[in-house]
Amino acid sequence: MAQATGSIQGSVTDSSNAPILGAVVTVEGSDGSPHTTVTDFEGAFKISSLTLGNYSVKISAAGLSDWTASNVPASVTPESNPLLAVLQVAPEITTVTVGLSTEEVAADQLNREVKQRVLGVIPNYFVTYESHPAPLSPKQKLHLSLKTLLDPATIAAVGITAGIQQAKNSYYQFGQGSEGFGKRFGAAYGSAAENILITSVVADSVLHQDPRYFYSGQGTKAQRAWYAIESAFRAKGDNGKWQPPYAGLIGAISAAEISNTYYPGSRTQYSLLGRALMFHFAGLVAVNLAEELLLKKVTSNRPEAQSAATAPVLREGSPVPLIAVDGFGAGGATAGQTVTFVLAEDLTLRGKVLAKTGDVASGQVDQVSAAKVPGEAGSVALQRVTLRAGNVNVPLRSSQVRGVASQVQYKQLPESGKIEVTLFVAENVQFPEGE
Repeated sequence: MAQATGSIQGSVTDSSNAPILGAVVTVEGSDGSPHTTVTDFEGAFKISSLTLGNYSVKISAAGLSDWTASNVPASVTPESNPLLAVLQVAPEITTVTVGLSTEEVAADQLNREVKQRVLGVIPNYFVTYESHPAPLSPKQKLHLSLKTLLDPATIAAVGITAGIQQAKNSYYQFGQGSEGFGKRFGAAYGSAAENILITSVVADSVLHQDPRYFYSGQGTKAQRAWYAIESAFRAKGDNGKWQPPYAGLIGAISAAEISNTYYPGSRTQYSLLGRALMFHFAGLVAVNLAEELLLKKVTSNRPEAQSAATAPVLREGSPVPLIAVDGFGAGGATAGQTVTFVLAEDLTLRGKVLAKTGDVASGQVDQVSAAKVPGEAGSVALQRVTLRAGNVNVPLRSSQVRGVASQVQYKQLPESGKIEVTLFVAENVQFPEGE
């Protein structure tokens, strides 16, 4: 005879009696095997096909305290005695921390950055070694740029460049002697000033992008080198997300066009822009590689990195189990559709919870391959999936191995019919101390 089974069902609300969508419900029996689902738009949940007996129930949602109950029976008629769970605001969410504003934090970090010098001489201002640098205001971007342009080492470097050009008789139209040197110096300094001011002040302020290099220091030398190269072809926005390098392109092209008005010689529009972009990206790749692999060792006045004990790092490739809440169900999803997930279980490091069950992630469906046989796993290609763990954004990808594009298998949770996928952390993410 078939063994009788039961179910546990109920509803989840907050203290104002509003239903909670996406609360993670975990039911665990005496055998220790968990059964998981999430609540729907009405805050309701149901887990079926449970062996008759008593279970412990835990319900978690982002920003709310966990709700637990023990000795909850799996009933053949669960609707006769449903669970009613009311989640309260987590105590740490209600506390108010009085401290520095974002601009004040950025000012403090910038004050340290403009003291950084390679070998104690060459300014190394456009790099930040902070694990969580604050975005710069337009005024701070101007300050950083002017500090670089007016530094004696910058002026000396321009003078050396002009001297080499004069010795080689480059731009012979400028002539020789002090007048020729002055013209070469003015042209070289003007090009540098235009590039920095147009890119790092005007374009970066208008487009809300950050002009600095964000030092990683995480992973193998090969991984760090690839990060440096990638950073030459992308820019970090003031919102902390990577973006196409619009400001850098605008600055490189604009500086090339302006410099063409005072540098002698004829250059076609094609060669002018081509050379400008080639030198721009090649120069960035070289500088970024030096910053990532060499210059930190010889840079004075840099802030010391937090130790691993006080600044936990969620490592690249760590598995992240997610349950779909909205936009993806048993019927699959369509390409271009936005999907909302919740974290199925805590992500911990040395006993410290970095991401809590119920934290929300979202991304976009690229392609779906449905299961050919009912009950088997299907596969889905997802892009731009980000988990919000407290105040930290954790980028996710479908493959545990970097650079391998693949679809990820999804499956239905047998007791609830909800869709579960496992993604992986896309890059090392450092959490601030105390998070």
